[in-house]
Amino acid sequence: MKNAPLTLEFGTVRLPISADGLLLASAALAQLGLEGSNWNVLAAEHELASPPRDFGAGLEATLSLPEFVRLAFALDTAGARRWRKRAQDLLTRALSGDVKLAAQIAERSTDPEARRWLASRLESTDARRELMATVARHGGEGNVYGQLGSISNRSVVGLDSATIRRERGVKATRDGLSSTELLRMAYLDAATTRAIQERGAQGNAAILHLHERLARHERRGWAGPEGSPQAG
Repeated sequence: MKNAPLTLEFGTVRLPISADGLLLASAALAQLGLEGSNWNVLAAEHELASPPRDFGAGLEATLSLPEFVRLAFALDTAGARRWRKRAQDLLTRALSGDVKLAAQIAERSTDPEARRWLASRLESTDARRELMATVARHGGEGNVYGQLGSISNRSVVGLDSATIRRERGVKATRDGLSSTELLRMAYLDAATTRAIQERGAQGNAAILHLHERLARHERRGWAGPEGSPQAG
């Protein structure tokens, strides 16, 4: 029994795509207004080097997604101009923080863990923002914000921010955290926010003292009675 063909969907456009993310070149080129083009000439002119794949009729030429986008910006066909207009619309939505765009991108992902990571990242971001706002209202100032982050990172990950970014190859610290680590960060930040509000902590020293104490408590709770991480 044959598997159903894979497709990349973008609005009303459906393009055949291989399991490793390569587009069927003939279908992709048709979208750019290049039906019937000489593949060898086009590949040489635009340095197209993706390997062939079998889409059901034997090995056929392919385009990687970066190659397809590069052609859309290099060609002056009506099809390429339509794709550039779509790109402009996407950039506008991205710059304006359109969460529906983020949802559409996440829904295209076939990796359940990637979607869990995104949900955890958003929860962590919200908890962090609420903590920062609460700290500001309770007299926090100067480098207290960085110190709070440092305490959280060392408690949850065991590393400082710079080391996390270097070892995990990311520019933003939380991009390098797992979904579990992000949820632990969210819990710790939310617990500190609540403690500051309930206890009326004022100023850097009182706020940092609370956060350090809660970080130790969270770390012990996560490690369990014998020091081994718990699943949840």
